[in-house]
Amino acid sequence: MLRILRKFHRDQAGSTLIETAFVAPALIAMTLGGVEISAMVARQTEMQSVAANGMEIILAAAPENDADVERTISELKEYLAEAGDLTVVETGAQIEAGQVSVYKRWRCGNNSTRQATEGCANTSQTESAFLVIYMKDTYSPIWTNYGIGQNLTFEVKRSIQIG
Repeated sequence: MLRILRKFHRDQAGSTLIETAFVAPALIAMTLGGVEISAMVARQTEMQSVAANGMEIILAAAPENDADVERTISELKEYLAEAGDLTVVETGAQIEAGQVSVYKRWRCGNNSTRQATEGCANTSQTESAFLVIYMKDTYSPIWTNYGIGQNLTFEVKRSIQIG
């Protein structure tokens, strides 16, 4: 009996298989996690690029009157919906995941906040007009299927002065 135990003690034939069985699940989980994180970063980067291109459209159009602004907004919405794979809504700053909105805001003088209505209470202040691009989307990592974590919400908001 002692001879059989010594024989098993010296035998190293299955050690690699046992070590692999311990390490493989962790390596697979890390690989899948890396792929999922890459997909999340790619979606966020894509949305930021679409918003930056939208800002370039506004700058290139340089709208000077209300008709130009409305035409620019229309073209911008079309581009953002197609490039960002999002649905255009007219609700302004209240959007859901998978939607994009383009709306106007105004600022009076050096006030840091923007208002939804045109016109300044103090007529001596200069009024600045802005177009705001607001996009929202979600991403569901694979691990949420197993009850780990939750969906991620991406929001991109850019504003550019038009007048």
